[in-house]
Amino acid sequence: MDRREFIKIATYAGLGTFLLPGCHTARTSLPEERNLSGNQGNSAVISDLIIVQGSQPESMLTKGFEALGGIQNFVKPGNTVVVKANFSVPRLPEEACTTNPLLAAALIKLCRQAGAKEIKVIDYPFTNPVICLEKTGIKKAVLEAGGKIYTLNNGLERYFTPVKINGQALLEVDYSKDVLEADVFFNLPILKHHYITDVTMGLKNMMGLVWDRGYFHTGELHRCIAELATVRRPTLTILEAIRGITANGPTGPGPIQEYNQLIFGTDPVAVDAYGATLFGKKPAKLDYLRIAAEKGVGQLDWEKLNVKRV
Repeated sequence: MDRREFIKIATYAGLGTFLLPGCHTARTSLPEERNLSGNQGNSAVISDLIIVQGSQPESMLTKGFEALGGIQNFVKPGNTVVVKANFSVPRLPEEACTTNPLLAAALIKLCRQAGAKEIKVIDYPFTNPVICLEKTGIKKAVLEAGGKIYTLNNGLERYFTPVKINGQALLEVDYSKDVLEADVFFNLPILKHHYITDVTMGLKNMMGLVWDRGYFHTGELHRCIAELATVRRPTLTILEAIRGITANGPTGPGPIQEYNQLIFGTDPVAVDAYGATLFGKKPAKLDYLRIAAEKGVGQLDWEKLNVKRV
């Protein structure tokens, strides 16, 4: 497929005003092979799901970490923390299409209390990144909380590095340097509708860590998402399911469902599997979850885990 054909297909797939260059199924010369398991941070021993009920992001976040033994189980003094939030579309917080800025700010404050050296909040908006940063309210919230925030747009050399995957759909991607180099990687998606995959949660949120996610939409989207999840497992996924749109996703606006839950887990597949049930979907019917589980990324049957409700 040549470049023109790719762009045509990506446009048809509705990728919005920005088309994103750079992801490949093959390269003529491969870079130095990387450790695809990545740095898993300071956790990896906690496998339970924590489900926090409520409507106030700050207190829900605190309760979740308390149930996990405290933020210090994940963040150590001097750590660099990267948070992959979702501010990919220019919507107001009350429109429930992007990560709640209060939640992002609360997470930064906890990380600072734990002694983190640096906390970066990143995303790769597929609409105007400047407007997304401002309108979602996340830039103001993150800066006031003491974190750094930026988009990965227009920064192939600065923000990405090639990583071999050797999957069926992906051989190699240009992946976020920040995430690969971080001591701690928090994935902070929002549960909402997506017009192709039905629902977007943690695994799909990580498409924003790839330079050319547009390629994913040209064919095997579900397999691409699953194979991407093998690059680096988040230290912890915190799925925001307080409020989310149930149609017209991912851009919105759309009808809003109030779930009033935050879901915490070190198993990214289990977190999404539970989230799928909230959205009225059977996890096994979401191909990217099923494939990710088959590849050993996590547990599809979340009910086999020790689930704690707070």
